[in-house]
Amino acid sequence: MTTTIGLIRHGVTEWNNLGKAQGISDIPLNGEGIQQATALANRLSSEEWDMIFSSNLTRDRQTAEIIQQSLGISSILVDERNREINCGLIEGTTEEERISNWGGKLARARSWYGRHI
Repeated sequence: MTTTIGLIRHGVTEWNNLGKAQGISDIPLNGEGIQQATALANRLSSEEWDMIFSSNLTRDRQTAEIIQQSLGISSILVDERNREINCGLIEGTTEEERISNWGGKLARARSWYGRHI
């Protein structure tokens, strides 16, 4: 017996479109994100899936629930440990705002943490 695991990122939020860092800020899907989750659910409906895991963030739960309804899976296992990382002060800021607020400090942090901030 083979186990297949699929990792799915949530659909788009308004903050994604605005270029804002989200981290653990609880931002819901926007209309486009709902359409993306629905399209993915339709694509997955031709396959057999047994379980869905999600974080407790609204955007993740919304994506999982849309897929759950399409696949007829009985429940979603929600666990906050599946959340994105806590981005602290940068959450809700754009790249421009981060450079304005932290300038050189941001560049040094990037060299340590990578492009994620």
